[in-house]
Amino acid sequence: IMSILTLENITKTFGTHNAVDNLSLEVPKGSIYGFIGPNGSGKTTTLRMIMNILYPDRGKILLFGEQQIGSCLNRLGYLPEERGLYRKMKVKELISFYGELKHVSKPSKAADYWLEKFDLTKWSEKKVESLSKGMSQKVQFIITIINKPEIIILDEPFSGLDPVNAEIIRNVILEIRNEGSTIVFSTHDMAVAEMMCDYIFMIHRGKKVLDGTLDSIQKSYGQDTIR
Repeated sequence: IMSILTLENITKTFGTHNAVDNLSLEVPKGSIYGFIGPNGSGKTTTLRMIMNILYPDRGKILLFGEQQIGSCLNRLGYLPEERGLYRKMKVKELISFYGELKHVSKPSKAADYWLEKFDLTKWSEKKVESLSKGMSQKVQFIITIINKPEIIILDEPFSGLDPVNAEIIRNVILEIRNEGSTIVFSTHDMAVAEMMCDYIFMIHRGKKVLDGTLDSIQKSYGQDTIR
């Protein structure tokens, strides 16, 4: 299976703190790849290095088989953990704006489609600042995936969502994967990962603890220890 994203011996230190320690992994094309680990384990730092927001002190990152360069970042979608939207813009206007930025052929039509899918149509003319936390999270998710990027990186996509909205997002993630995208997402919820992921990578204090297909991990560790 071809790897669409490869990390080779990545290390990132902040002062004396080793946030990510000599980490290597390969994400197969077309997979849903889960990053599991407690808060502070290095998940977000790793995702930010993949996105070129932080640079590793050592090691290299290959995207689409080439050393990571800014130009391929438009083939990635990224939902950061600290959500942020233009609060004064209207919801549909905001989504269309991002659609244009990401070269979606009919941004306004795409915005309508996703607003309906996420049950947000009646909010389309409201300002972003009037949305609840869960709603603005759905809007941010729409922006992340609107151009169906080849790699989609989601940092804790389900945190703060009620079960209904979490389910909608789960279904959309599976849908986009079936259309050929590769999804990498972080979570500290093992149940979510077990339900969705083809591969699981577990990180603790910046080091890799587990890495493999869900089946292989369950076979070698059994149910009890993994929880």
